[in-house]
Amino acid sequence: MNNLERPIVDVEDEGEGSSQAVAAWQILREDILSGELAPQTRLRIGMLNRKYKIGPSPLREALSRLVSENLVVSLDRRGFMVVPISLADFRDLTDMRKMLEKQALEQSLKHGDEKWEAALVAALYRLERVQERIDRGDDTAINEWEGLNKAYHDALVSACPSGWLLRLREQVYVCAERYRRICLSTKSIERNVKQEHDQIRTAALARNMQALAPLIDQHLERTFKKVAGSGKL
Repeated sequence: MNNLERPIVDVEDEGEGSSQAVAAWQILREDILSGELAPQTRLRIGMLNRKYKIGPSPLREALSRLVSENLVVSLDRRGFMVVPISLADFRDLTDMRKMLEKQALEQSLKHGDEKWEAALVAALYRLERVQERIDRGDDTAINEWEGLNKAYHDALVSACPSGWLLRLREQVYVCAERYRRICLSTKSIERNVKQEHDQIRTAALARNMQALAPLIDQHLERTFKKVAGSGKL
């Protein structure tokens, strides 16, 4: 991802220092999730300053935030490092994600209204359109697919009223997605993800948690097996 493609947030009400820290967090976070900054990479302030042209203070603030997200580990007085990856850790993350996803979905199905239904349908529609572009060979759509895939899964649980549950789910989701993005190519996943997403949407709109729970388990387990078989862990 080049600098023009990096996500930008609205920092209009932030001070200059805070704006730079937010920008640093966004850039570092994306490069960690994508594997541009590989697992176990030492994150020295001088190196990051040269690479990203961002000052030391915003970089330290961004790194501290990434520590809280379990994407970076603090090495006491020896700086920071990108969190390592392992098959055992991804197994744990996948099992935790299954549990949190189903709990959030159960509450979302109970509280979802017509706006939730419309948002879910729209999220899947946008995801499918981008998938069609990728299928036609448009590699530039892969980054867009990543964002829309997350938006679809977020839409499924968006009616869940538990803020704590959603925050825990988000943290686990992001850490688990790092494995998929590092180990798998979006174009190389030999499975009908479109059909999986559509089946999940249908069960959710029918408020059928009995059908939805195994679909979620299967969806996440297939990703685990693909990552495990990638030879990159």
